[in-house]
Amino acid sequence: MIKVLIAEDDYELRRNIVDILELEGYQVTDVDSAEAAIYACEQQSFDIALLDLVMSGMTGVEAISNLRQNLPFIAVVIITAYATVDTAVDAMKKGADNVLTKPFKSQELIMTIRRSLAEKELLESRTDLDPDLVYSALANPYRRKALKALTIHKELKFMDLCRLVEIDDHTKFNFHLRQLKKSGLVMQNENKIYILTNTGQFVLQHYNLS
Repeated sequence: MIKVLIAEDDYELRRNIVDILELEGYQVTDVDSAEAAIYACEQQSFDIALLDLVMSGMTGVEAISNLRQNLPFIAVVIITAYATVDTAVDAMKKGADNVLTKPFKSQELIMTIRRSLAEKELLESRTDLDPDLVYSALANPYRRKALKALTIHKELKFMDLCRLVEIDDHTKFNFHLRQLKKSGLVMQNENKIYILTNTGQFVLQHYNLS
């Protein structure tokens, strides 16, 4: 059974969402804050989290990295009444899979959840992925920059990568590259040029980089 976590401080809306999803056969846990959502993820696993953007205390977007420390491949949908292009882009950069704008129809909610779950299922179906290592690689801004540079340029020498990532400390950057290699996302070819592995290309097709 699909397990859904909802963090929404509007009680009526939260109960409406719970009712809709339970009718669809989902197992639903609902809380009224981002902090409570983080605690819930420490206690049990969930397949997807629906997080209100603006709540008292931590925002839904701020909670994403905390949730993924415990559940690396949890799907995340940000719910907001203040949807703009900038809001959506920022949420996706911070790791959201989708953004849902209030008010929304029940069918729109269900389709967004199904789409987000399908994307995560693709990632989890890869037997060559270690979720913890992949999340660790994607969670660091320098590593994300390196992966994005390799996505654009296909192959890069160490110094070119340093320049594109804008990091002067070569020892520090070498550590980040070792972590990317350890995660299976990046490799060096016979000429010591850095390239994305097939696994890396697959992951980046299904993950939003800032």
